Amino acid sequence: MPRPDAATLAEVMVWSDLRGITKQGVLRLPLAVERMRAGGTRPDGESPVLRETASLAAIAGNDRWGPVLGVDAMRRAIAKARATGLGAAVVRDSTFAFALGYYPTLAIAEGMIGLAINDCLPLMAPFGGTTKVLGNQAFALGCPARRHLPLLLDTATSAITWSAIHEINERGGRLPEGVAVAPDGTPTTDPLLALAGRVLPLGGPKGFGLAILWEVLCGVLSGGELFGARLRGPDEVALPMGTSLFMLALDPRAVMDHTEFLERVDRLIDDVRSSPPEAGVDAVYTPGERGYQLAAEREAAGIPLAASTVAALRATGASLGVSWPGAWM
Repeated sequence: MPRPDAATLAEVMVWSDLRGITKQGVLRLPLAVERMRAGGTRPDGESPVLRETASLAAIAGNDRWGPVLGVDAMRRAIAKARATGLGAAVVRDSTFAFALGYYPTLAIAEGMIGLAINDCLPLMAPFGGTTKVLGNQAFALGCPARRHLPLLLDTATSAITWSAIHEINERGGRLPEGVAVAPDGTPTTDPLLALAGRVLPLGGPKGFGLAILWEVLCGVLSGGELFGARLRGPDEVALPMGTSLFMLALDPRAVMDHTEFLERVDRLIDDVRSSPPEAGVDAVYTPGERGYQLAAEREAAGIPLAASTVAALRATGASLGVSWPGAWM
């Protein structure tokens, strides 16, 4: 990969590990290498802007990495928001974008509100249906504050994420009731049966409604060839995933004085914080707060990696002739 693109991919993976989102972190590096070796993802190339207005751009991803394309798209959206108050960019033919929460932080750093959405391989049936035709479209929305940490919601439209099921399975745990069904459609708390079956939409018809409209903003609006039931998973390493991205930035300065906006956000957070915790709850947290706190701890103390992840990284490095740092031996 070109060095700037490689740095972007590394930044997004480490950002995820700092916040404990291990399934989107450096654990994915061996798969990333495998995809590029197999030809499913292009390590370099161009991503031309296909159409553009003062507030919107449509970009051809050409099967490059989602973080490279997503960062470019969000920066374009931010630049447009500076000029018009609101900017957006849509990208077609991308590959796995990792943690969506990273992208709104680029807007937050500029004092703006940021929204990021991507689609993915089909994991959910429509509400009342039985076949997987929709992804559980990840999305993240972030907002700056002044006295408090930024607000950052990073979630999906399913009752549980695919990554969370994998993590629960690795711990030998059971799923909560009502989040997934087995291949035969019966409710299950067994992670393996859920992985073979499908996840359920968050809030029933509400999550389904969000998923299909998020797909309109991603795969449909982008003009991508693959969307809905046609999308592929990252493990099909020799084939393009065909995923799409939607990035939006909103500059509050277009509406009010920026300091006033930040103070109003702080007052909203104060109101939330003023609610006494329920019995058994240590504190009331705002979206993203615990992630920011964990990141600060890990930036100071380091990021713990599972032995299996270290082994996979060392094996990948060895296959590429990259030596493992001596301090990690």
